[in-house]
Amino acid sequence: MKKIFKVVTTGVFALGIFTGIAAKTEAATVTKPIGSTFLKSALYGDSFTVQDSTGKTVAAKTTNAVTLNSFSSNKNFSYATVSFIDYDKVGTKWVKYTKTATGYFFTPIKDGITYNEFTQAKKGMTYNQVVSITGETMTLESTYRDPYSDVKEYSWSKETDTTDTTIYMTFDFNKLDSKSFYMDEY
Repeated sequence: MKKIFKVVTTGVFALGIFTGIAAKTEAATVTKPIGSTFLKSALYGDSFTVQDSTGKTVAAKTTNAVTLNSFSSNKNFSYATVSFIDYDKVGTKWVKYTKTATGYFFTPIKDGITYNEFTQAKKGMTYNQVVSITGETMTLESTYRDPYSDVKEYSWSKETDTTDTTIYMTFDFNKLDSKSFYMDEY
């Protein structure tokens, strides 16, 4: 009788530990719903495009909800295998196909703009491409427009106990034209 009691007690205790561990290790899964647009790479964040039934180029959209995986070299992006609709011209008709690809999704990390992210922002990138790298929106400081230019100047700053960081970026016709990085340490 003592042996049965010991086995039952040990089994219940082990089951309690096991269920406790399982509950603690369960993590929230990040998903994107049906109809989400996705990117063709995690480098610049260009939308994955397809043709619609009239042959017009449009941004591809997911046809199923997808579970995202972390992108190891750029934490601002996640990826998943996505299904989407694309039309291809066959003869004179546009034929509907369901296709799959690896799609990247922008998942910004609001941890400030690092010097590494600053250096990844290259001349000619759009404002959205820069934000997809940095994970931070910037403050529009000024605009200037004439027949030859459409200039927008942005800034971003962060103060900590030991540093003050300020970044300025100028976009002309929504393309990065110049940038500067300042850091004061004290």
